[in-house]
Amino acid sequence: MKKGALGIAHNIFNYLPVESPKTAPPKFLRTPNDQTGVQGGVASFICQATGDPRPKIVWNKKGKKVTNQRFEVIEFDDGSGSVLRIQPLRTPRDEAVYECVASNTVGEISASTRLTVLREDQLPSGFPTIDMGPQLKVVERTRTATMLCAASGNPDPDISWFKDFLPVNTSNNGRIKQLRSGALQIEQSEESDQGKYECVAMNNEGTRYSAPANLYVRGRKTHCLLCNAIHICLVLNLYHIVRRVPPRFSIPPTDSEIMPGGSVNITCVAVGSPMPYVKWMLGTEDLTPEDDMPIGRNVLELTDVRQSANYTCVAMSTLGVIEAVAQITVK
Repeated sequence: MKKGALGIAHNIFNYLPVESPKTAPPKFLRTPNDQTGVQGGVASFICQATGDPRPKIVWNKKGKKVTNQRFEVIEFDDGSGSVLRIQPLRTPRDEAVYECVASNTVGEISASTRLTVLREDQLPSGFPTIDMGPQLKVVERTRTATMLCAASGNPDPDISWFKDFLPVNTSNNGRIKQLRSGALQIEQSEESDQGKYECVAMNNEGTRYSAPANLYVRGRKTHCLLCNAIHICLVLNLYHIVRRVPPRFSIPPTDSEIMPGGSVNITCVAVGSPMPYVKWMLGTEDLTPEDDMPIGRNVLELTDVRQSANYTCVAMSTLGVIEAVAQITVK
């Protein structure tokens, strides 16, 4: 009798409904917008989705998964989505309909967007122009860093920011704010703020990206050993305060005359405390990569020079920016 009762109870238990875990199909949080870019420039499409399980996001071009060295997919740190970045833009090969597909075990959704790429000579008169882009900046931790950006166009373009190819969120009234001027202000800077920043100007005529600029966040040298090292620490801190010197050129670049097709090396050395970063420019074009900028000394190697030009050496630190020009004359 007891055995039978137990058997019945066992059978009833087998037929009790088992509550399944909650699931939800994908739902878009943000979908990509149509863009008009300029040849040689950048386009970024943003796609974010939620769901349970977390949706996987795939980017397609003309129905096929994107595969190209100029196409890069950067995922958000929280796994909510990704950015499809295309650089440099090429016309007409990049002009197409792109698709963001979000899928999980419950369902699949997609959103499409169109990219148009124009040559410089095709740009409408109101197409955005970056009048002043961000520059390399070095800031001490806990200090405020401001990355500048100014743009013009018709209508006036909206400005947004990207850090390490992902959009910067300035809408939560936290440490990171976008000023009315378009500049990005980072209060109480942390090492996590360090990275490559771009400002983006967009209106209904198109989208233009600034050249990238690195922000470096330095740790403040206030730590030291306890007890009998306190005196040494105070002396070192005093030394750092006394030794803060703006950049100056110890070996400025010099002018040179060369034959057509000739080669020349231009040396530029700057000192200061902190030691300045040194880069070369030709007009408004940066010749030194932002992510590989030397400190103190930079040698510009020119080969097969065919025309005269002025090359500018720029030395910069948290205490200032200085410039010196070398004129290269082809005779």
